[in-house]
Amino acid sequence: MLSKKLSTILIFVLTASFYTYTLLPSLAWGDGTKLQSEAISGESFVLAEMPSDEFTSDPFIFSRVGVAAWDHPLYIVLGHTLVRTFPFFDALWMVNLISAIFGAASVALVFLVTQRFTNSLLASVYASLSLAVSHTYWWHSSTPEVYTLFVFLLLMSFYLFDQFERTNNSTPLFFSAFFLGLAASTHVMAFLAMPALGLYFLFSGSLRTSNLKKLVMPAIAFLIGFSLYILQFIRMSTNFPLSEIMGPVIGSTFLSQLGTFSPILLGESLLYYIFFLTVQFGPVGLLLGSFGIRKVVIDKDLKLRKVMFSFIVFALFGIFYRVTDQFTFFIASYIFWALLMGIGLDYAFKLLPEKMRVPFSVILGILLIATPFFYNSLPRLAEKNGINDDFIGIPNIGTGVRDGLAYYINPYKRGDTSAYDFGKETISNLEPDSIVIAEWYTDTDEYFIFRYFTKINKLRSDVIVVGWANQDPFYFDSQLVLDMIEDSFPKHPIYLASLSDKFYAASKLVETFCVVPENNLYRLYEKEKNNLQCLGSESITE
Repeated sequence: MLSKKLSTILIFVLTASFYTYTLLPSLAWGDGTKLQSEAISGESFVLAEMPSDEFTSDPFIFSRVGVAAWDHPLYIVLGHTLVRTFPFFDALWMVNLISAIFGAASVALVFLVTQRFTNSLLASVYASLSLAVSHTYWWHSSTPEVYTLFVFLLLMSFYLFDQFERTNNSTPLFFSAFFLGLAASTHVMAFLAMPALGLYFLFSGSLRTSNLKKLVMPAIAFLIGFSLYILQFIRMSTNFPLSEIMGPVIGSTFLSQLGTFSPILLGESLLYYIFFLTVQFGPVGLLLGSFGIRKVVIDKDLKLRKVMFSFIVFALFGIFYRVTDQFTFFIASYIFWALLMGIGLDYAFKLLPEKMRVPFSVILGILLIATPFFYNSLPRLAEKNGINDDFIGIPNIGTGVRDGLAYYINPYKRGDTSAYDFGKETISNLEPDSIVIAEWYTDTDEYFIFRYFTKINKLRSDVIVVGWANQDPFYFDSQLVLDMIEDSFPKHPIYLASLSDKFYAASKLVETFCVVPENNLYRLYEKEKNNLQCLGSESITE
């Protein structure tokens, strides 16, 4: 039988090869482009857009890396360092590779943790590879996202904490806290590990007052891992009052929503979560995960309970965090569900008659192999059944040039250059001295892609992309758009990313100007001086 070390290496190599082969080769859509731009430039986009009279940066590197909930300091620093270290590689691909490598490393850690809990090669391989080919995790491992780095650091902290419990050696505890600090420097969701740990100590009865003295060194280790975030926080405080920093840091928008969270919304969000959990692991995965919970509850090994409590805390956060891309915030809970699946498989396997074990293992293997092919065919199946971007609620890009369903449903991204092609073609063909209006919140994809080509790639220095990155989108005043058009038209050709009435006052624009689709966008012309086919009110969106 293969050794644990060799098996772990094989799992990593296999998964890393799979993710690298299916990796997005170039520019992403939406937040992916934001992260690529931030890693390449070494700056958070909001701070990078602030003029010097609003934000005075110090002369040192990474002076414009922020600490808001949407900023990811360690990811930006790591990505920028890699891009600068390996300039002979395509910068976009290099940033994307971060997702693939840390995605594979996290899968290998799931294998190690499951092996430790079950001592079963079958359960460990199944749990780790089920996670590897699950939709959301594979998608985040083949696109530029921060979550695989975050998950790796979180899992490493979990693994080392479990090692501390088994050996009572303080060194693993020190490094467990250090990796948790690194995870928190990557994504503030890492702080959810603390209530999970609190529940574990509470229900296991292992918390003692005498043990509190032993937390001094782990606390120091956490601060060392979290030091990058602390440093950037201090740098931000030289420009902004503490009250302005803390709201974005703690996610005040999320906290304000909790007061209006009704039982109906909770039920809808719970069903939404169960649906996505089923999409990840299928009915068999749900059944085995439930077996894992049963094993944890009835088993006398209290150390297993930290898996269950971690799953509960991260799953509840995802359920309560109702945002447009809510499914993204389920990803940490999927890691712990995969561990529960491995524990459950080991438990169920021992209950099976011996003659059923080989056929059952073969069925699990077939399901794992079939999963990527299922995701690959899912967009075509959806289209045949009348499900499209409008049905799902995926926004159009410009005048409707993207197959959003295929992009978000199918994690296989090899050869997908659609975002890069859209951005390059659009920016290249704009009239000289054009102004493109793409508010960053409502037209996220267009704003970040155009911003990349004008400010990072520097394809067109004469084109201005306006997105009001420093304006709160929930209180955005469309008069800003009208004022800009009044000041700039007709001297500058004006293009709109969409005809949003809320953000661009499009109902007024179609009355004042002749609005026509042009170059993947919407261009404004003088109403009475052309023979163009002008769009009417039926083209306006909310």
